[in-house]
Amino acid sequence: MEKLVSTPKKKNTLERKEFMKQVGIGFGGILLMNCLQACSDSEIPDPMPGGSGDKVDITLDLNLTANNSLNTLGGFVVSGGVIVARTLDDNFIAVSSACTHQGTTINYRAAEKDFLCPLHLSEFSETGAVEKGPATSPLTRYNVTSDETANTVRIFE
Repeated sequence: MEKLVSTPKKKNTLERKEFMKQVGIGFGGILLMNCLQACSDSEIPDPMPGGSGDKVDITLDLNLTANNSLNTLGGFVVSGGVIVARTLDDNFIAVSSACTHQGTTINYRAAEKDFLCPLHLSEFSETGAVEKGPATSPLTRYNVTSDETANTVRIFE
């Protein structure tokens, strides 16, 4: 009777020394590239110059039902990531509609002259400044013009 001897299969493993060598080479390459870039006169180009590239430029037609609340003092609408409000002083104001704390859509409170996040109750002034946390960053404020003849409001950066 013949004995069968099984040979263990060789596993695809790296020894610790080889692994550390590979990690060191990779890390060294990254450091070298950064050092060379720091020594050059040119900058790495921004992959998205000017931020996301999508500047806010919205025109709201106040004749449309969706924007009807802006025909009333104290009314507001949310459109395209912007909250537009008509103050009790009959001025239009606009700020980013997402609370800077956790992104919840904020509301306008005309009597308090502020914006309120309904989730954690952060409060922002009509200019977007934080009045009460937990939010710590202001809302983005936008330019607003109105055209009474065309009955439109333009919000832009």
